[in-house]
Amino acid sequence: MLKENLISGIEEVEKIARASRFERMLSNPFKYALAILFRKFFYSRTEKEIEVISKTFFNADMNILLPSSTDIYLAGGKSHDSEIRLAKFLIKNLNTNDTFIDVGAHYGYFSLLASTLVGVKGKIIAFEAAPATFRILEKNKSKTNNVQTYNFAVSDTNNEVLFFEFPNLYSEYNTLDANQFENQKWFDKSKAKKLKIKAVTLDEFLLQKNYRPKIIKIDVEGAEFKVLNGANKYLQHNSPIIVMEYLSDTRGNKSHIRAERLLKSLGFSACMINNQGAPKTVNDIGRYFKINKIESDNIVFVKNKNGN
Repeated sequence: MLKENLISGIEEVEKIARASRFERMLSNPFKYALAILFRKFFYSRTEKEIEVISKTFFNADMNILLPSSTDIYLAGGKSHDSEIRLAKFLIKNLNTNDTFIDVGAHYGYFSLLASTLVGVKGKIIAFEAAPATFRILEKNKSKTNNVQTYNFAVSDTNNEVLFFEFPNLYSEYNTLDANQFENQKWFDKSKAKKLKIKAVTLDEFLLQKNYRPKIIKIDVEGAEFKVLNGANKYLQHNSPIIVMEYLSDTRGNKSHIRAERLLKSLGFSACMINNQGAPKTVNDIGRYFKINKIESDNIVFVKNKNGN
């Protein structure tokens, strides 16, 4: 699919995301009614998800579980502003034959988009630690010929780690550190399963597989520093683009700050993604968040030309 068509597609997702509830309902009344009624009257009582297939803006049939991916079901793509801009960034920066690493892939939305961009000779490596989520990721991987999936946590150890898997509505918060959510209203009512999950470091994984990713996307709910600390040796000698979800200080961003400091010590600079999907240097991420009144964003880290 031509990149111009993909940009038009994500702009349509953006249009739906910015529409009023009434306008979104009119765009697809059956889907809207099903998703809302399911969440309010069935899931709220049973905490049992439903599996559906949704057509994405890049024309892939994607298995998802409702209610956690309602935005993909209704709009054909993830609808948070930061995720829309990230999709634009990937469209503009991933090309044929590239390798893309997706750490915290969830159901594989960005992995599938990347799969479309890199072509049959490109490689997508998707890590997802939560078993219930990984089951859906595996179904989506089976529809491609260039996506590899691993039911591993990515950390700074190659041993087993304790992992917390939440019910479906909060599955995007699955984490190595559940304590960060203790002050959230939903936390006490949505008990997480405690699981032992195999962990790998990117240092060892990339060395063994001889991969040289162009972009590494990280969305791991508080384990950002561990992921990057486990890739320290690789990043000293290589210059992939790092895209990392970053939270504001009101959301608890200690791991993000440590990860940022590590990347800067390795010669990386931080950039925000503008509305056209282009990176723009940010000297102070905290100030950028406060000025724009945002709680989370995907920050791009690019190694300086004189980086070590």
